[in-house]
Amino acid sequence: MRILQRIGIVIGLGLVIWVFVGAQLSAHLWTITDHEISFEYPENQRIINESVAKKTVQEFLASQADSAAMAMDLHLLETSLEALPYVAEAQVYWNLNSTLVVELRATQARAKVFMEQSKYLLTQGGAVLPAPKSAQIDLMVCTGLRDSAEAAQAAHALDIIEASKCYDASGLAQIHFEQYQIRITPRGAGHSITSNRDERLANDLAKLAAFYAAKSDEELATLRHLDLRFKNQVVTTVQ
Repeated sequence: MRILQRIGIVIGLGLVIWVFVGAQLSAHLWTITDHEISFEYPENQRIINESVAKKTVQEFLASQADSAAMAMDLHLLETSLEALPYVAEAQVYWNLNSTLVVELRATQARAKVFMEQSKYLLTQGGAVLPAPKSAQIDLMVCTGLRDSAEAAQAAHALDIIEASKCYDASGLAQIHFEQYQIRITPRGAGHSITSNRDERLANDLAKLAAFYAAKSDEELATLRHLDLRFKNQVVTTVQ
């Protein structure tokens, strides 16, 4: 019995020591001591204000009562980050290196919009947001739009243009919107195109695609303007 009692005491002391050491190791393991932030951007579109995002993370960490990872409301930080302009998604987690990891994915802009003497961005989701002042953005330019509502509606015209066999988004330099027509300026081309703005736009672009297919590069190089507004024909102006 004495031997069993001594064995029980030894085992009990061992368990107490193991629990204490384990608790200390766990407390150290799940304590945030550092943080890192990464940004994922679409090509040529660095549009998140990185300094504001970093400040949001630092303010969150400073507001925590302690650095225990389990005590932090990381969902609250994700929500705060996703509320920032041009942040499409935020993921926040901690790793085994005691580091808080923040990964931000930017909203993808579709076009630059100039109206009301200001610059905006039209997003892939059809939202119109003020453009960041110092951001790297290489996109087509949309002009002639009067307000944000009209700019958002212009996204439908962009859908039709990009769905045609004529151009994709990277092949367009500028689109100027007027009440009944639009003027398209392709990148690297010596000519512009005028088309109807209404439901005839898709047919106009199909006519343009057939026109391009029938012309050589040398013939296209002599053109200055193409007018698609006339039924079953393309009216050309040469240089």
